[in-house]
Amino acid sequence: MKFAFVAIAFLTLLDQGSKILVRYYVPLYEGTVLLPNFLELTHVENKGVSFSFLADLPKIIRLPLLLSVSTIAVVGMLYYLIRYWHSIDSYLKLALIWIIPGALGNLIDRAIFGAVTDFLHFRWYDISFFVNNLADCLISIGVVFFVCSTLFAKPQEQQKTEPSSETSPPPHNH
Repeated sequence: MKFAFVAIAFLTLLDQGSKILVRYYVPLYEGTVLLPNFLELTHVENKGVSFSFLADLPKIIRLPLLLSVSTIAVVGMLYYLIRYWHSIDSYLKLALIWIIPGALGNLIDRAIFGAVTDFLHFRWYDISFFVNNLADCLISIGVVFFVCSTLFAKPQEQQKTEPSSETSPPPHNH
């Protein structure tokens, strides 16, 4: 479990470091091509969540809402990871190890700046898809592991307290 917390701390610091560099060195709304027709470095501030959802809410409602939901999510995932570490499968452990720093990184941005710093602008030629950040990528990777957990994890053995069909009394015939 120690590795999990080191990984979470490292990934959170990596996310925050990337955002600090973008805020410092990349002017707001300026784009630089990284991979032609696919990826640009574009600094934007997202006041909402994915695809700027809820960004138009008044700050007095939006910020407490997003901060409280994010805090509950991060604390809940950390609790679950710690509480069930020995009973959850490896895919679910990896899912949480990737999702928690992503959620925490965006929570830190909202708490300090009132918005999340996004900078990875994905596009296909003239079609712009979205701008996100490292935290969003971490969450996406974690979701892949979560899906793998639901698809490939072995079901837990039946509890020994359940009666087996061999020891059950035969049904009564009337």
